[in-house]
Amino acid sequence: MTSAFYLPLGLEEGLETTVQRFGPAHDALELHLPVVTADDLTRWIEVLREARETNLAPLTTPQIIRSLDKVVGRFLDPGDSPRREAIDSLSRSGRFTIPMIERALDDAFQPLARGGITKWLVSELGSVHALDRPVAGASSAILRRAHGPEWMLQIYAGNVPALPVWPMLSAVLLKAALLAKTSAREPLLAPLLARTIAEVDDKLGACLAVVWWKGGSADLDPTAIREAPAVMVFGGEEALAGVSRHAPRGARVVLHGPKVSLAYVERRALRFAGLRALTARAAQDVSLYDQQGCLSPHAFYVERKGEVSPEKFTEVLASALEEASIHLPRGDVPAEEAARIQLLRAQARFEAAGLAAYAPTTVELMDPPPGKAVLGSVGIHGATKVVESSGSTSWTVILEDRARFEPGPAHRTVRVHAVDGPEDVARALRGGSVRYVEALGLEASGPERARLAALFTGIGIPRIAPIGSMQRPTPLGTHGGMRRLLPFVTWSTVEAAPASRVKPSRKSSSTKRAPGRRTSR
Repeated sequence: MTSAFYLPLGLEEGLETTVQRFGPAHDALELHLPVVTADDLTRWIEVLREARETNLAPLTTPQIIRSLDKVVGRFLDPGDSPRREAIDSLSRSGRFTIPMIERALDDAFQPLARGGITKWLVSELGSVHALDRPVAGASSAILRRAHGPEWMLQIYAGNVPALPVWPMLSAVLLKAALLAKTSAREPLLAPLLARTIAEVDDKLGACLAVVWWKGGSADLDPTAIREAPAVMVFGGEEALAGVSRHAPRGARVVLHGPKVSLAYVERRALRFAGLRALTARAAQDVSLYDQQGCLSPHAFYVERKGEVSPEKFTEVLASALEEASIHLPRGDVPAEEAARIQLLRAQARFEAAGLAAYAPTTVELMDPPPGKAVLGSVGIHGATKVVESSGSTSWTVILEDRARFEPGPAHRTVRVHAVDGPEDVARALRGGSVRYVEALGLEASGPERARLAALFTGIGIPRIAPIGSMQRPTPLGTHGGMRRLLPFVTWSTVEAAPASRVKPSRKSSSTKRAPGRRTSR
């Protein structure tokens, strides 16, 4: 039986628990879960606040970072039990394959290794000691001391593995106690991470609690939210609206709702010499986490008039997606979501049928894997082309001779839009659509890349990244346009004493000439 919660020592006493099955029926995990009541939450929050004052607040930030470095190392070590347990339990859900989970752990923990946590903290607070004592800020005349919240409520979504890693570590870095609610879709990694933190440093572990309860509960949600000085939520529109209703006035609230990502390929980057490498990187961005996260591109806007046409880019991207399906196999797809993909394919063919006759044909792979000489069926619809995996919904590429913004049903379904320039994308995102965009993968170089980056950031896209790196953000950047620590920080400032700020007056006694005396030159 797998424990799908973490509570500090003493809080489990007298707790009623239950067992629920998680994952596919033929290989389900039995999860040990607490039966959470409103009284439990109230008691846990009080215990966590007291534990924070005793155990976490007195620690210096370098002490905290040393412990977190050990935690990071354990999840990166292939032989260590937390990593092995994470891979084993998460893969049993069937939603993500083992190569995908290994990649998720690497992408989450590697940026924090080798001094990464310190760089993250300094990039936001200016000094590794900012939470310990007043330190010099940008102006030497003012010292600043940062304060994290007393405790935080974090509510995780279960769309991608490893999502809780940076939020949970951010709470510890800010010296905040943490009550975290997991998702029914992924209730495993967060308690495992908290348990590992406790194994490494029991003082930090005493300030963490990770449990699951059914979202939307009439008494549990308000109980958890109404006293929280800081709230971070990942979820759908309904969940975010519920948190906004119950959050107390003055609370620091950060809401991460549903978003998708896009990519743009400038015409000078469309060369046959680099086409395979470019599409391999693009296919990796599409394939990772089966487009379940906000960093997954749902559309590639490809400029016309390059050496490689958008049509050719579409075909080679399809080849790359087929190859990626071997190295990064897709997880299980629920029947209703597979039906949505089939519907999208049918709609694309139907739409194209109004432009030109549907003419099914086949496409040969550029580098076919053994036994895969033929890629799949292709429908030429005049302005629209549909390239899809043969006999399955493993991947789908739809070429459109226009720019628009319409996220697809995910699971490796992507549109390629032929465009004349970035202005086409800007027009497609008018009307507020840009608020649903988390990142844009950009393939361009030199001054043109700088020009395009300026244009896309100018319309409000929060993050620009190279194609192939979209799923590997840096903690030094932003999430949803916000830094990861600063929204929860308040500051104390210490201004310099007046005497040290005022320059000596020319008429002061020390510089005034004595009456009747001359100075020689």
